Amino acid sequence: MSVQTIRVRGVDPLLFRDGRPFSDELGAQRADSLPVPYPGVVAGAVRTAIGTAAGWKWQDAGVPANALAISVHGPLVSMADDNPVVAAPADAVFYRKDNEKSNPLQCMCLRPAAVPDGSGCNIPDGMLPMRVTHEEKPEPGYRFWAWDNLMTWLGAAKGEGFDLVPDKFPNIGNPAVEERTHVKIGENGVAEDGMLFTTASVCPIELDKDRKTKERGWSYLVRVYHAQPLSGPMFLGGERRVAVADQADANDWPACPDDLKGKLAGSKAIRMMLVTPAIFTSGLMPGWAGGSPPGRNGPKMTLKGACVPRREAVSGWDYATRGPKAVRWLVPAGSVFLFEAEGDTSALASEGWLAPVSDNDQDRRDGYGLAVWGIWDTTGGNG
Repeated sequence: MSVQTIRVRGVDPLLFRDGRPFSDELGAQRADSLPVPYPGVVAGAVRTAIGTAAGWKWQDAGVPANALAISVHGPLVSMADDNPVVAAPADAVFYRKDNEKSNPLQCMCLRPAAVPDGSGCNIPDGMLPMRVTHEEKPEPGYRFWAWDNLMTWLGAAKGEGFDLVPDKFPNIGNPAVEERTHVKIGENGVAEDGMLFTTASVCPIELDKDRKTKERGWSYLVRVYHAQPLSGPMFLGGERRVAVADQADANDWPACPDDLKGKLAGSKAIRMMLVTPAIFTSGLMPGWAGGSPPGRNGPKMTLKGACVPRREAVSGWDYATRGPKAVRWLVPAGSVFLFEAEGDTSALASEGWLAPVSDNDQDRRDGYGLAVWGIWDTTGGNG
């Protein structure tokens, strides 16, 4: 199968709708953007660009199905230096003792803990609650982590040896947002009185305070399983905003580090982190838990614990039926699942690396649930 790696950069500020109502009703005249597009948004844009370049006639029978059959894995977010950044792992909690800014930043490592005698909880059978080792307020920010820091975290069974020096662990915030106020154009091309609405979009390039020097840029790395080369302008997100796709080196798609490969091959306590949101038929739990990850004859994975932030919603417009898609719930990027594995786990570092783990075949082709793997210590975190 032909595989190409592309990098998509915004030309216009990009709007990735967050699902809240956007209409001419009172209180709904503003569209806010998510900081990172959902995989389905990127997959749809890539498939449309491929089909347009190939001259597909979208109204012909079979063409929409052929487009949906193209696997599009991504996006991985990159900064100006093309190094990927990812959602912060949910099993890591930053805090300062007594919530004092003068105290050094520390990292709490969440791990499953046995339920005390005489008590219980409503989590699924066989899973354990996650233990909080310090009763402190989480430090705000740190929503995104640099790729190298995540690799260190995945290889640290208890979170040990983690360097929180600011220059080595930057506090990467959301991309800058540009707000635009628009008017509704009525008959004869004239603006209608009082009909104003606002869009808040992600800026592809951020400038420093004097607005002269580029501080950082945001781009999206995508792996496309199709022979049609993809490059040039394309539409991405809402409002038909313009982006451009460039061919990237295959090595830009990050592989599992060698030291982590060795740790994965020798461990039966396996940690899975979602790099893109996943869709599981049973809610927060992978439907394949208790068996092997989808598409592979890998180890049997028994779920022991999970750190899952608040669920997210995704919908959209179905061009085949010409109507809105049903709302579905996502397990957010950064969610962490802790397994006990039986069998050979070495394949998780190769064909299982950044492979989709959603339950449904089409969701996996759309890139939902790209996962990376690490290890954990069954005795608990280091606090």
